[in-house]
Amino acid sequence: METKIFVDTSAFVALFDKKDKYHQRATDYFMSLQFGAVQLHTSNYIIDETITRIRIKNGHKFALEFGKYFFMSKIFQIHYIDKEIEQDAFEIFKKYSDKKLSFTDSTSFALMKKVNIKKAFTFDTDFKKAGFEISN
Repeated sequence: METKIFVDTSAFVALFDKKDKYHQRATDYFMSLQFGAVQLHTSNYIIDETITRIRIKNGHKFALEFGKYFFMSKIFQIHYIDKEIEQDAFEIFKKYSDKKLSFTDSTSFALMKKVNIKKAFTFDTDFKKAGFEISN
C-alpha cells in the first residue's frame, strides 16, 4: 500500500530555493522517497502560494522555472479546492483562532482529512499542531 504525503508550500520553496534554510534537508528527504511506495499530493492553493512566494523572494524568472517544473512533472497529484473543502476549511480557520493559521493551511487540513492523508512534507509546525505527522 502506498503512503500518501501532502506537499506543502514550505517544502516546495525549500526544494526550489538553494538559499532557503531548509533546502538541504528538503532535498535529502525528497531524494530519499521511494516513488513506487509513496503518493505525493498537493492542492491548487499550494501551487498558487508557492509560485507567489518564489516570485516575491526570488523573482519572476524563478517562479516561472518552478511552474514549468511542477506542471510538467507527473509525480504530484493535484487536488482542486472546491466549495465543500472551502467551507470545511473555514470551520477549521475559526476553530484555530488562537494560532496564526493561514486560510491556505486550513484548506490543506480540510483536504487532508477528506482524502485521508496523515503525513505532510512541510516545515510548517501548524500541521503538527493540527494533528498531522510531519515528514522532512
